[in-house]
Amino acid sequence: MNRISTGIATLDKMLQGGFPEGSLVLLVGRPGSGKTIFVHQMMFHNATLDAKVLYLTTLAEPQIKVMKFQQEFSFFDPGKFQSSVIYQDLGYTLRKYGTVKALTTVDELIQKYQPRLLVIDTVKTIADMAASFQEFREFVLDISVRVATWGCTALFLGEYSEEDIEMRPESAIADGIVYLSGMEDKKQQKRYLRILKMRGTAYDGGEIFFKITYNGIEVFPRLNPDLSLQKYEAFPKRISTGIPQLDEMMDGGIPEASTTLLSGAAGTGKTIIATYFVYAGLQAGEPVVFVSFEEEPQQILRTAATLGADLKPYMVAGLLQFMHVSPMELDVDEHIIYIQQLVKIAGAKRLVIDSISAFEVGMRDKVKYTDYIWALTDFFKVQGISVMLTHEMHDSAQVGELTKHGISFVADNLILLRYEENGADLKRYLRIIKMRLSKHSSSLRELVIGDNKVIIGCPYR
Repeated sequence: MNRISTGIATLDKMLQGGFPEGSLVLLVGRPGSGKTIFVHQMMFHNATLDAKVLYLTTLAEPQIKVMKFQQEFSFFDPGKFQSSVIYQDLGYTLRKYGTVKALTTVDELIQKYQPRLLVIDTVKTIADMAASFQEFREFVLDISVRVATWGCTALFLGEYSEEDIEMRPESAIADGIVYLSGMEDKKQQKRYLRILKMRGTAYDGGEIFFKITYNGIEVFPRLNPDLSLQKYEAFPKRISTGIPQLDEMMDGGIPEASTTLLSGAAGTGKTIIATYFVYAGLQAGEPVVFVSFEEEPQQILRTAATLGADLKPYMVAGLLQFMHVSPMELDVDEHIIYIQQLVKIAGAKRLVIDSISAFEVGMRDKVKYTDYIWALTDFFKVQGISVMLTHEMHDSAQVGELTKHGISFVADNLILLRYEENGADLKRYLRIIKMRLSKHSSSLRELVIGDNKVIIGCPYR
C-alpha cells in the first residue's frame, strides 16, 4: 500500500510509513490543539509541482491570517505558495449557494489541480451550514468517493471533543481519525495525540506526547517495547563499581547489562557511588552517559575530583557525555527519547540517571511513571548497556518500602543506603538487598567517604 508522509518522521513510523494513500482522515480536536500547524507541516512536506496540495478554507479563519501565522514556522516555503500549495476559499460558495454547489466546486478544483492531498479547514463549518444531517452526511460521502477515484488523500479538520467524535457521521465514513488534545498543568501546557482509527494499516495506539516548536510538530512516541522482538542475551561478564569492597560484596561486581538501583535518603552517598561507577567504566575504555536532574555537570566534576575520580579528561575526549535538565523543566515523555538518542550517539556501555525521583515528580500518572521506568531499563538491557539509577527515599523507610509505585521490580540489583546516629556522629551504611541470578553479601556495612576514596567497612555489629 502506498503511503503519504505526515511530515513528522516519528509519527510516520507509528503509522507504518504514513497515512494510506487515497484515504480520508479526520484531524480533530478543540481549538488551539495544533490542527492547522499539523496540516501545514504535512502540506509543505509533500507538495511538489507534480504532486500539488489543495487547501480549502470554509468560514473559520481567513486565509490571510492562516498564511500569516504559518510563515513563522521553518517548514513554510513561500516558493510553493499557489504553485504547488494551492489556497482556495470555499466559504463564499457555502454561504451563498450551500453544500450542493460547494461539492461541485470541490469536484472542479480536484479536476483542475489533480492534487495528491486535499485539505478542508474546517468540515465542522460545513456541518453547521448544511440544511440537514442527511445532507451533510451525503456531502462527506460524496467527497470520499471523489478523492478515492482520483487517488487523492483527503484531510478534514474539525473542532470536536473526543465525545463529539463518537456521534459524528463523518467519523463512520472516514478511514482514519487523529485526535489532538491539550492539558494544562501548573508549569506548562502539554499536548497529546491519539490515533483513534486508521483503516488498512497497523498503528501504535495510546496517548502520544507532542510539542509545537519552530520546526512544527515534534512527536515523542511512548516507550512500548515489543517483547516478542527483544533478544535477551546472557552477559556473563562482571563489571566493576569502582569500589573494590563493593565488588567483593557483589561476588566480583555488577553483572553486565543489568540495572542497579541505589535507594536512600538525601546525602547517603548515592551520587558518589554512581560517580565511581562512571569512573570505573571510563577507565575500562567504555563510553558513559551521565544524566543528572539535580547537580549540574561542573559540580559533579568538582565533587568527583575530590574523591580521586578525575572525570574531566574523559569528558574532553568525548568518552563521557553529560545531560543536565532542571527538574522544573523536565518532561518525561520528551527527555526519555533524548536519553535514548544520546546513549546511541555516544555508543555508551554505561548509563547513570541521577535521579529517577525527578521522573516521579514530573508525571501525574504514577502508573505511567512505573511503566516508563520499566520500558527505559528494558530498552537498554537488551542492548548490553549497564544502567545505574538513584532514587531518593525517606531515611525511616523499611526494606519493604524502598521505592514508591512499585518500581523496585525493574532493578536487577537493589542497594539500600541509610543513616544511623552513633552518639555525636552520623554514620552511613550500605546493604545489598537483592541481585538477580547472583549470590551476594547481605550484611549491613559502613560506608566511609574520605579524601580521594570511599571505603566500605566491616559488617555492622
